Amino acid sequence: MEREILFIRHGRPASENNQSLNAPGFLRWVRDYNRADLHYQSVPHEQLDLRGYYIMCSDLHRARLSAAKYTPLPVNHYNACFNEMDIPYYRLPLTLNAWSWVYLNRFLWMLGKAGNFESFADDKVRAKYAVNLIVKHSSAHPKIALFGHGMTSRMMMYYLKKQGWRSSTKDYRYWGAIRLHLTT
Repeated sequence: MEREILFIRHGRPASENNQSLNAPGFLRWVRDYNRADLHYQSVPHEQLDLRGYYIMCSDLHRARLSAAKYTPLPVNHYNACFNEMDIPYYRLPLTLNAWSWVYLNRFLWMLGKAGNFESFADDKVRAKYAVNLIVKHSSAHPKIALFGHGMTSRMMMYYLKKQGWRSSTKDYRYWGAIRLHLTT
């Protein structure tokens, strides 16, 4: 039996920008990014027909909005285990562009630096749980589409590939789709 998981990344958030910020400004940027609607010009560059797919979705706002904009089909399963890994925030005496803050903070976070957010180790445990949930559903629904996020989806794909799943398409952009297959 051929099984397929289609990871679809959310659309561009309305608040996304790359302005120069100090640490408190970056914290506001993260909060705005997490609450943002989709950018009014953000549209899928390719829309796949999801008829026949069991549709799963992160329960974060931008993923829900993306699923609704991408397909008229209803989401079958929302779950917080698919939510994006927190963007960590450390009070550093720096002024950087927003995305430089994201990369620097995520690097420190991956090294194990603690903060008031989910640790990298805890996020990996959550990603493993999410993979087990998807695999369980794929037994009954051989075609799954998951509306989610960049970092969490990459971590889930890593664990799925360790279980023998193979990717056939890769697009990590906003609205991008990554297709994984498993033949049993």
